[in-house]
Amino acid sequence: MKKDTIPSIFVVFVVFLLSSCTTLSYTSLDVLRPARVSFDPKATNILIVNNTVKQPIDYGHKTELFNESTKNLKIDTDSLALFCLGALIEDLSEKEFFDNVHLHLNSINSGTDFFTIKSIPQDSLKTLCSAYNADVVLSLDRFKVNDKITELYYGDTFTYYDALVVRCESQWSIHYPGREKFETTIFRDTIYWDSESPQRRKAIAALPKRTDALIDAALYVGRNSIKRFIPYWDKADRYFFNANSGLIKDGMDSVYVKNWMAAIGIWNKGLEKKNPSLKARLANNIAVAYEITGDVDKAIEYAQKSVDMFRSDPFVNYEHFACVLNYLQQLNTRKKEIELIDKQLGN
Repeated sequence: MKKDTIPSIFVVFVVFLLSSCTTLSYTSLDVLRPARVSFDPKATNILIVNNTVKQPIDYGHKTELFNESTKNLKIDTDSLALFCLGALIEDLSEKEFFDNVHLHLNSINSGTDFFTIKSIPQDSLKTLCSAYNADVVLSLDRFKVNDKITELYYGDTFTYYDALVVRCESQWSIHYPGREKFETTIFRDTIYWDSESPQRRKAIAALPKRTDALIDAALYVGRNSIKRFIPYWDKADRYFFNANSGLIKDGMDSVYVKNWMAAIGIWNKGLEKKNPSLKARLANNIAVAYEITGDVDKAIEYAQKSVDMFRSDPFVNYEHFACVLNYLQQLNTRKKEIELIDKQLGN
């Protein structure tokens, strides 16, 4: 996989500083999250394979309207796996995580038992890898949907409420040529639509057609699965303690111009003071500044100091204490995530 396309530590930072009556200023930064699944870092050419069996048309489709018995419907879902894989490979190709991304769209599974997973035979795996020059195969082994329209009637407002809920379950496996053992994983996604109207017919008509909803759900699963297979960028909220004067304000003046080390230097001077409440807030701000510069270990060190100082304050502000305690937990999680990302990127 390409190691130069996704750095192991976030480098993008976007600031949105807002005034707050609670003396907290909010900032948002981009952090890199690890994938749910880890590929061999040496794998550079991936082949995505359709290994699904068609879901029976009379399985998983229900309608339950107000004061009516549940009805089972027959709907052809043969194309849903194709829509899912098409969306996945489009996004995966754009990310350039792998050197080459290929798709074998037609199902290689000749079985008819939808409820039994049949893994790719070794001889078929060898043939596929040779044909596509692939060193890893991602196989969609089953795509299952359960969809249901439900209806409620609210007598106090004389309105009908209708909802269409689609629950998707996708089962995947990862194979490497020459290895008999393989990994499997299952993802579950839920998508829903709802409508409300005094007229029952309008409430139902406002919902999408069942087949259209199922296609949209399959596309969503494909796009949502990209972050399950490769590291992805996510937004993280952080909070600086702010003030109208004093050391906190002096440091924040440097934050506004993104001079993080200057802010750290100013706030560090305040840690020599005796006021535990002030020191706790300064330590938190130093931790956030260090995280922004990419030094998560230092951020954890100062976040821990902030927690300890708040605990020593007899007049602790519990809202602020909860804020820094939650931040320390987030940092510890980030440290573990960075270690996993390094493995996924082969660093």
